[in-house]
Amino acid sequence: MARRRISMAQIRDVAKLAAVSPATVSRAFSDPSKLSTTTLERVLAAAEELKYKPSSLAQLFREERTNTVLVMVPDIANVLFARVVSGIERVAVENKFNLIVSDTGDDAAIESVGVEMVETYRADGVIQLGERPLDQLHHEGEHCAIPFVQAISADPRGRYPTVGIDDRSAAAMMAEHLLASGHRQIGVLAGLKDRLVTQERLTGIRDALAARELPLDETMVAYGPYSMAGGENSAMRLLSRKTNVSALFCMSDEIAIGAIRAAHDLGFNLPNDLSISGFDNIEFGKYCTPPLTTVMQPAEKIGEVAMTLMCDILRGHAVTGIHEMLATELVARASVREVG
Repeated sequence: MARRRISMAQIRDVAKLAAVSPATVSRAFSDPSKLSTTTLERVLAAAEELKYKPSSLAQLFREERTNTVLVMVPDIANVLFARVVSGIERVAVENKFNLIVSDTGDDAAIESVGVEMVETYRADGVIQLGERPLDQLHHEGEHCAIPFVQAISADPRGRYPTVGIDDRSAAAMMAEHLLASGHRQIGVLAGLKDRLVTQERLTGIRDALAARELPLDETMVAYGPYSMAGGENSAMRLLSRKTNVSALFCMSDEIAIGAIRAAHDLGFNLPNDLSISGFDNIEFGKYCTPPLTTVMQPAEKIGEVAMTLMCDILRGHAVTGIHEMLATELVARASVREVG
């Protein structure tokens, strides 16, 4: 008589029934304290219904670390992001972690695949350089237990740790510098309109103007990508239709470098005819003609802090709700002149 083979429930079966990831099922048995009560109860109920018994050997295997952290970068060619990655790598090497750097092109689908790497045990955690929230990258949203740190243009409203700067106050500082230099007709070359960092910096500009009882003229704001090409195109559009602009506030140094190119092509004598300021303090800025006034953003330090937070998470330390904001400073150079 043929022996009937009994089909045993697998971890993926429990995950499907409980509507969670396989990694969450694994954590329910290996480290249940990391899950919410609701999620844990749902997983245990599904396991009981399917008579699932976790394999002790498989569980031990899954607890092994890869000692690898995935770093998701929206644009690897962006100098600021490259500096952040440099800081991440410095701390990773000190702590004997490997890095996988993924150029996502700021694509949510690619970032979601990156998050899945942790679930399939190809990486221990994810550092994201950008502001897209985790609930847009994983079906469990805020309850996702994946080790996750957000850096640079971070959204501090999430439960996961973040590290960046106070974009609002930094932008207000630069706007006040332009105002103190006598400029009143200030054009703004903003980044993409739907980005939190863009809106935070616009709010900072409004703060500085409001302190002098001045409004922000929305027709003086041009939106575009955070890139040299984006800055060149935005400057061309704004300067071609606004002839009274005395200064341009650019939301990144790369935007400012593109704006300098456009201004030269349009026949402006810089800074006599037009002052231009940037944001980030990338190396190229001081070699522009004229050298670029900017806001120093501590990119390498941001990377170091982000990787330190990730190391703490992977060592079991509680870092939920930590939002690090690092100091910025004004770097005054020749691209901004005083006007009467």
